[in-house]
Amino acid sequence: MGNIKMEVMIGNYSIARGLVEAGLELAAAYPGTPSSEIIPGIIEFNKREGGHIHAEWSTNERCAFEVAFGAALTGKKAACMMKQVGLNVAFPSFLSARRKRIKGGLVIICCDDPGPQSSQTEQDTRLITTLMGVTVFDPCSPREAGDVAYHAMEYSYKHKVPVVVRPTHRVSHARENIGLYKPGTRKVVLNEGIFLQSGGFGTHTKGLKDGIEGKVGVVKPSDKNPPPKGKFGIVASGMTFSITADVVHELNMLYKIPIYKVIKINPVEKGLFDFVDSLEKILVLEETDIVLESVIHRGNKVFGRKNGYVPAAGELTYDTIRDIIERLANETGLGKSGFSPDISIEDSLKEITFTPRPPTLCAGCPHRSAFFAMKHAFPDAIFPGDIGCYTLGISMGAVDTCIDMGGGVDLASGFYKAFSQDGKFIPIIASIGDSTFFHAGLEPLYDARLTGKRFILVIMDNSTTAMTGMQPTPQSGITADGTKTHSINIQDVVKAFGVDFLRIIDPYDIPLLIETLKEAYNYLASDNNLEHKPAMIITKRECILSAKTKPDASSGAVDIEQNCIGCKVCTKYFDCPALVFDNEKQKITIDEGLCIKCGLCLVVCSMKRPSKKAKK
Repeated sequence: MGNIKMEVMIGNYSIARGLVEAGLELAAAYPGTPSSEIIPGIIEFNKREGGHIHAEWSTNERCAFEVAFGAALTGKKAACMMKQVGLNVAFPSFLSARRKRIKGGLVIICCDDPGPQSSQTEQDTRLITTLMGVTVFDPCSPREAGDVAYHAMEYSYKHKVPVVVRPTHRVSHARENIGLYKPGTRKVVLNEGIFLQSGGFGTHTKGLKDGIEGKVGVVKPSDKNPPPKGKFGIVASGMTFSITADVVHELNMLYKIPIYKVIKINPVEKGLFDFVDSLEKILVLEETDIVLESVIHRGNKVFGRKNGYVPAAGELTYDTIRDIIERLANETGLGKSGFSPDISIEDSLKEITFTPRPPTLCAGCPHRSAFFAMKHAFPDAIFPGDIGCYTLGISMGAVDTCIDMGGGVDLASGFYKAFSQDGKFIPIIASIGDSTFFHAGLEPLYDARLTGKRFILVIMDNSTTAMTGMQPTPQSGITADGTKTHSINIQDVVKAFGVDFLRIIDPYDIPLLIETLKEAYNYLASDNNLEHKPAMIITKRECILSAKTKPDASSGAVDIEQNCIGCKVCTKYFDCPALVFDNEKQKITIDEGLCIKCGLCLVVCSMKRPSKKAKK
C-alpha cells in the first residue's frame, strides 16, 4: 500500500474509520454487542483528524435512527449503529424512511449476532432489508468492512437513499491490519465475483484485497472470461465466505470448487446468476436465514437450509462448514482424490478436554446480592427479567422470563392481571437495569401505574451500560465523547409517574434489601395502596468493573473455609465465580484471582446455613 500508514484494529473500528474517511458528519447509536465499539471508534478518529463529527449515544435505537435520518434529510452524511434486535426498535421509522429521498447520505450499520452469542435471537438483517427493498452490504473481514462502510456512504449519497451494512460479530471483533487514508482520498473497489486459485479458471486475475489475501484471486465473469463449468460450486457471503475459502484451500480443492462471493444484496450482481447457471450443483453458505438461497431460486440444484444440508439455525463455524463441503464433495465425486491428507481440526482436539463454564455475573457484582435477596425474600415469586447483565439472574432462579428490553415490566403487568382475575395475589418481582429503564421501561411503567398493576419493580442501577462496554446512561451526566451534560435521575422520573412506594437501597446490604422487599409486598396488599400502584426499589451501587476502588471488605480477608460444613448452599444460591468447592477437602475455597473481598458470601453463608440436625 505504498506509504499508507497501517494500524491493527477490530472490525468495528475499521467501520468507524471507513465512515470518517467517507466524510461522515453525524453519528448516533445505542450500545448493543456486537456494534458497541463503532461510536468510540468514530470519536477517536474524528479527534485524530481534527474533524467536526457529532457523535452521540442515543436513548434507544429508534432515537438513533431518527436523529441520523433527520440529518440526512438536510444534506448531511449521517450514520446510525445498532445490533440486529435493535433494528426491531427502530423498525417503524426504518420502514417509513426506507424509500424516502434524502439530500445527504444515510448508512445504517446493523451488526448481526449468529449463534447468538450475546442476544436473545439471531435474526438476519439481510432478510428484512431484502424484503423491504433496501440495499444491504455483507462484508467478509475487518478490512473489507471498512471499505464497505466507505462505499456504502458514497452509494447512499449518490443514490439519495438509505443503505444498510450488515457485519456479523466475527467481522466486528476480529482484528486486521487496516490502511489509514485522509478523508476523501480512499479508492474502494469491492471485490465481488468468482474466487479461485490464481491460474485456475479465467486468465485475468488480481490479488484479493480482503479476507484471504494471497490465497485466491477474483474473476469477473465476461465474454472473454466466462463462468466456470463443473459439477459443484459455492455461493457465500460475509464471514461465511472467509471461512469457506479457508476450508476449500485446506482441503486442497481450490482448483475444483469455485466460490462466488456476494457483497451487495438487493440487487445482487448479474454475475451471480451466470455463475449458478454454469454449474450442476450449488451450495449456499450464509448466516443465518435463507436469503441468497431464496434469491438464487434454482430448485433442486441448490443445496442449503431448505433441503437440510446446512443447519437451520446457529453460527456456521469452521467445523460445520468443513463437514458440509466434505459431504457434498463426496456426493459429487470430487472428494475421492481432492481432499488434503492433513489431520482435521477435530482429530487434533481429541486429546484436549475443556471444562464448560456457563456465563455468570462478576465476583462482587451488586446485581448478585439483589437477586439473592429477591429469591430469599420470596422464593415462590414470579420473576420477570430483562436484557443485560441482569439476565444472568436466571442462574440464581431470580429471572424467569427474558423477551426484549422493557418486556419484564409489561410481563409483570400481565401476570398480575391474569392472577387477579382468578382472585389470587402472589408476589411478582420484575427487574430491569438503569440504561434499559430509560431505553424501554418508561412506557411500560407508566402503563402499569395508569391501569393499576400491583407488582414490585427492582431497578438495578449500576451507573453504566455494563454488558455492552461501560457506555454512559442518562444518569451518568456525560456524552459519548466525555463532555459533561445534564443528569436525569431515575427516582425523579418514577416520582413524576405518581409512584408512592420508592426506596433506594445499597444491594450489598442484603438484610435491609430483604426487609424492604417484604415491606414493598405488604404495601401492595395493604389499604394504603387503594389506587393499585407498583412498588419501586432502586438498588444502587456502581458496577464492580467500573469502580475506581474495590469495595471495602466487610471483615478484612474473606475466610469462608474456616467454618464451612460443605453444604454448598453458597454456590447453589449465590453463584459467585470466586467460590470453588474443593472435593478433597469437602469445603468451599476462595479463588483469590477472582475474589474482590466484598464479604457478601459470609453474609449468605450465615443466612442459608442449614442446621447440623437438618443436615442429617
